[in-house]
Amino acid sequence: MARLYEIWQRAEVSRRLDVLSGFIAMCVAGDDGGRSRLAQLVADADAALSALPPDLVVAWEHLDELVRWADTEWADHPYRPVEARPDEADRQTRDYAKDLRHAALPVGVRDEMGGIELSLEVRFLALCRQPGLDCRTRQDIFYVAGRAAMALDLGHMEAAEREIRRMEQVGSVEQRENRCGTQSLQSSRFHGQRE
Repeated sequence: MARLYEIWQRAEVSRRLDVLSGFIAMCVAGDDGGRSRLAQLVADADAALSALPPDLVVAWEHLDELVRWADTEWADHPYRPVEARPDEADRQTRDYAKDLRHAALPVGVRDEMGGIELSLEVRFLALCRQPGLDCRTRQDIFYVAGRAAMALDLGHMEAAEREIRRMEQVGSVEQRENRCGTQSLQSSRFHGQRE
């Protein structure tokens, strides 16, 4: 888990660094000193993130210096990037984290995970397109698909495959017929009931 947290932190620094350095690069386009300062800060942050193990404290310090610079020079600039809402920031960071995790895995494992991700997407879309799908079943399909995606994010391929099978059970016609008058997966979890 510590490794996953480190990847998440690296992803967060990288995401914010990319956004802010792009803005500053636009602002210092005609300033050789500004371009040089920006290049040095970004290079130092990248070096800290690429170190083994990554030096996240140093990377954050360089990012903080960029933030202070932007706040001092361009606080009122109409294109000054603002921090994304927490849910959007997490979505963006998750994309960066997936890329970092993907690069750290052996090719065979990456291929296997890619196959599971594709299977999840295809099966999820097929289930959602079924005619006559009631709202509760659709919610359960989304819920279990989210669990499968989370398992893949954590690198647990067996758990992801188990959740994909469970998602198919939830969406099957026989299962829907058997569930008439019963609670959904989500509500049973909230009430502490076992599935």
